Order: sequence, then structure tokens, then C-alpha cells
Amino acid sequence: MSAKKLSGLLVPPSRVASILDWRRSIGTVLGFDITADKIGLAITEHPENYCHSTPLGVLSLHGRSTPRKSRGISQESLSEIESIIRENNVCGVVVNWPVNEGRIGERCGNVLRVLDSIVDQSGGVISVKRPFTLWSTHENVPFVPLFQADEWGRSSDFAKAPTYVPGMSYSSKGVLFQELSLNASKVAASMLDEWIKSNWEIDFKLHRATAPKEVGEQYYFSTQSVDEYQSPCLQSTLL
Repeated sequence: MSAKKLSGLLVPPSRVASILDWRRSIGTVLGFDITADKIGLAITEHPENYCHSTPLGVLSLHGRSTPRKSRGISQESLSEIESIIRENNVCGVVVNWPVNEGRIGERCGNVLRVLDSIVDQSGGVISVKRPFTLWSTHENVPFVPLFQADEWGRSSDFAKAPTYVPGMSYSSKGVLFQELSLNASKVAASMLDEWIKSNWEIDFKLHRATAPKEVGEQYYFSTQSVDEYQSPCLQSTLL
């Protein structure tokens, strides 16, 4: 499938929030946390109607008829997602964007490949009327101070090793975190809660939620980058 088709369905996080605002009485937003072999699902309502996002469970990317080496999603799991969307009036999708200290890597490439597979196989999950956005949790996008570059644009900051975190390993593909201990469905729910808090000012006493006067940083991958993710240069980074 052309990457342009995928990028045409990607919108900023604030746009998905606006769609949910319009459909606050009946609409919901679905959350994805895509790992190497699973996809965690969670759902949230408009913040005027909810307390916390709800984990829906974890689906395998590989079905009985799907080869283990496949980088897409099985038809069985896709059918379950379509059923969830119909039953819950889903109007948008928020996908966890697993950058590491602000850098894209193999996990981000896997997310885009699975989304490619979803859009290629079904028009009932992500579409123009039901767009998706990419959201990275704040701890994955740390504050990076401006560096002092020399006349050639070089900085010693680029030679620094990533901050060590227990349980991570190093490889030529980047820094990889152990995903086995994480429940992808709970990760998706936590991501949705953060997305909600970043796009609304919530008064729990009055059960009222309004869009903030100033929208905070929108952690998402630009459509231009998605257009280019199949280029040899970016593929070498993501694979």
C-alpha cells in the first residue's frame, strides 16, 4: 500500500479531540498499543462522561492462518477490532508512538507497518471519517535543551549514550525495552488518559470538560514523515 494513503488518514491529536467533542454524547475513541507480536486495545469516552479509560484486552497480530514472520495483522484480530468499533461508535483512533528519548526506532517502524496492514485490509477501522493520530507519552519525549553547535552544525550531545534504564538492552537497531512484562491493553488505557488530560481542562465536580485555551505540545509523527517512511534512508533507521 502507498504510504500516502496512510499519511492521508493521520491527523494531529487535537483533531481527534475535536471529533470526540462533536460526538460527545455517543462517540468513543479507541487506543492501540502495538508491540512486536500483539496489539493492546483500550477505549475512552468524552471526559465529561468518563472516569478512566477502559482496557479491552490484547490481541495477537498473528492468527492461525497468518505466518509468524508476517509484519501485518491477522484477519481474525482485524475482525475483532471492527466489531469493537461498531459496538462502541468509535470516531477516532489514538496509537501509542513508542519513541525512545525522542528518537524513532525499530518499534516505531513496526507500528507503521501494522497500521499499513490495517488500512490495506480494511476500510472499517481507520478512514477519513475515523482518522488516527500518534501519541507519545511525555516520559518518552523528554525535555531536550538547545545545544551549542559549531560552524559545521556539530555538537557533543550527539555522542552521548542514552540514559540507562533497568531492563533495557543495546543493539545495532537502537535501544530496546523488554515488553514482555507490560500489559499492552493497560498501556493503551494509560496513553488515552494522558491524551485526554492534554486536550481538555476537566472540572470533575461540575462534570465539565473544555478545550484548553492553549494546547500543549502535540507529540505526533508528521504526515510528511509518514509519507517518507518507506524511503531507503528512513527504512534503514526503522528496520
